[in-house]
Amino acid sequence: MQLKAVYSKLLVAQKTINDEYGTPDEWRFSNYVTDSDDSCNFEIFKRYATELSAISITDTGNYKYETTGLSSKAKMLNGTLAKGVPDWATIGYVFEGNQCRRMQLKSGATVVMFFANTKGGVYWTLVGKKMYAAFMIDINGVSPPNIIGRDIFAFGLKDGNNSIVPYMDDTADCNKQGAGLSCSRKIIQDDWKMNY
Repeated sequence: MQLKAVYSKLLVAQKTINDEYGTPDEWRFSNYVTDSDDSCNFEIFKRYATELSAISITDTGNYKYETTGLSSKAKMLNGTLAKGVPDWATIGYVFEGNQCRRMQLKSGATVVMFFANTKGGVYWTLVGKKMYAAFMIDINGVSPPNIIGRDIFAFGLKDGNNSIVPYMDDTADCNKQGAGLSCSRKIIQDDWKMNY
């Protein structure tokens, strides 16, 4: 499965980054207070891109979602537009295009990365979840279906973990009535099968 392959590569990349920079709690942006550490964020992002053999990288978005690799027409698992859904990296779109880092992989997958502290801004949702960074993996880029929990999955780098974990702590919204942000955890629990 494409998601498993990309996630496995992210885990390997994370281990390499830990070896070079120390564990995430030692990274300079873990303070969340100043905006002086974005250069470190960018260096870490570039390392992810290198380790994942990305064919293209973008250091910031510009609100044009197709440009950043995630479709503006993306929907939640329950069929509602992802637009305007809180509880992601910003208080707007689930995958806000501004101030993100994007990697386009050879496989066609897109990985978009958000840091809790970036370019003078703070993604308070990530801080509230005690995450240093968040990842949105679209396993087939802007191609359909562009549905959270079907071809778009959420992960994060959480305080207390040295590795990337599913974005949600439970699987409560991974159903036909839910948003689908917890489907990354559900699919791993179910041995990479979409039992929902």
